[in-house]
Amino acid sequence: MVEQLKQFYVNQVKPFRFRLTIIGLLAGASLVSIVLFQVRVKISGTLDFAFLIWNLFLAWLPLGMSYIASSFARQRRYVALTLPLATILWLLFFPNAPYILTDLFHLRHQIKDVPLWYDTLLINWFAWTGVLLGVFSLFIMHDIVRRSFGRMAGWLFVLSVSALCGVGIYIGRFLRWNSWDVILHPFERMREMLYYASHPSMQSVIFISVFSTLFAFIYITTYSFGLLFQEHAQSISQDNT
Repeated sequence: MVEQLKQFYVNQVKPFRFRLTIIGLLAGASLVSIVLFQVRVKISGTLDFAFLIWNLFLAWLPLGMSYIASSFARQRRYVALTLPLATILWLLFFPNAPYILTDLFHLRHQIKDVPLWYDTLLINWFAWTGVLLGVFSLFIMHDIVRRSFGRMAGWLFVLSVSALCGVGIYIGRFLRWNSWDVILHPFERMREMLYYASHPSMQSVIFISVFSTLFAFIYITTYSFGLLFQEHAQSISQDNT
């Protein structure tokens, strides 16, 4: 029995231990966020920030979809068909992850029973959990594209997703659309999208540009930290040999 468990760990767990660790940390962060929300409910007696729970749930969806896409990508015979479909579905819901950053807007509406510092910490817990869910999800998709089409295609994919993420978050925050609208009302939303694209406002241009750049910066910096730790581990390994 012990030998079987050891074999299971070596074959099934060890190769993915860092991914599993990150998922565990993100699950823990989500739990902390929910507990902080419950404390706020006790203090204020209201459910004013209940939308944070829903937004956090939506932020987990792209991660699950990226793992589905990853499983499709391993089946080389069907990758040309399944990967684009999986990527489109993932991209449709992906902006929900970093979208929670914009929930900081709600700090404008303050309840006297709840300190401002508490609401700031509360929203930041939700927001950064959402951002990291998005980063992890994009990392998985980036890895799929890089392995399938090369390094250059991988980074073009990252930059394109960052730009589309800014567009998606602007649409969600200011136009008040959601991901389901594209599925439920595709033609109506397409007409409206063409109108707004041909009549951009200064607000939309600035917001999309700045947010897209911010998310790309967060992803590239996080990715670089991963390479730095990998380089450090290799250096230690060489020193020990």
